[in-house]
Amino acid sequence: MPNQASPTQLSWSNYHQPVRRIAAKFAPNHGNYGIHDHEFIEIAAIAAGTCLHHTVLGDSRIGPGDVFLFRPGAWHGYAEVRKLSLYNCCFDPALLGRELSWMADEPYLGRLLWAIPLSEKQKGMVALHLSPGEFARCRKLLDELCALKKADHLSHFGDHLGLLVQILSLLARNAVAASGEKSSPPHRAVAAALKLIDAAPTEPWTLTSLAARAHIEPTYLARLFRASVGLPPMAYITRRRLELATVLLRRGDLPVGDVGTKSGWPDANHFSRRFRQHFGMTPSKYRARFMHNHNRPAT
Repeated sequence: MPNQASPTQLSWSNYHQPVRRIAAKFAPNHGNYGIHDHEFIEIAAIAAGTCLHHTVLGDSRIGPGDVFLFRPGAWHGYAEVRKLSLYNCCFDPALLGRELSWMADEPYLGRLLWAIPLSEKQKGMVALHLSPGEFARCRKLLDELCALKKADHLSHFGDHLGLLVQILSLLARNAVAASGEKSSPPHRAVAAALKLIDAAPTEPWTLTSLAARAHIEPTYLARLFRASVGLPPMAYITRRRLELATVLLRRGDLPVGDVGTKSGWPDANHFSRRFRQHFGMTPSKYRARFMHNHNRPAT
């Protein structure tokens, strides 16, 4: 269970096991699977077959070469499955504030993990379709990561992390290529602000306090941040707090108002409105639908 730190002390690391978990598996005969979400970041890569994919962005028919990245709280499900096989690669979001924090400084990787999925349009997910050649390279890396699980006692965390970085790098360059946008390294102040927020999303941040910690003028930070991440700093903080709220809703029986407070919203009504805007359902409905899934393995 989460520790009982005060709202200003909460961080992503408080809500995850201390183990640095990265896992992958291949499901050769994947069946229908109802709408669900995860506490981890998930990469799902379709190897064969088709299905109707239910997501927070709507329904679509998917097939080989389609790859998805889901941040915590971005729900999805598989229906009308026809000979479906897929890979799942999952990793602890706490890695974003630790081993993967340097990615905030990289133009492609920063967009994949932060800018694209946390935008208002994407609501926590990234959808890609890889060319046959790129998908073959992606599969090779995923197969290697899956193999580590079978010989886990012989492998080291560095092996898992190295393969995950390669997979993310491959997806990131394809995401940027698909968007047709040119990416450049974010301003150092933007990267600093991202790391500050990721380390303590429930801190009572204001644009002024964040800019002071990042050593930059507030309006200049807001302009740079929006250009790099795709949304203003305070909107980004909202996304991070919403992700944190999904963890609390699934893991315990705190009243919804207390979940909002611990996620950074003392006003329960304001919390409920923002949650519904982002996830398409109220916090109470979200808990009723997903609480029983929080210990289920990725499938």
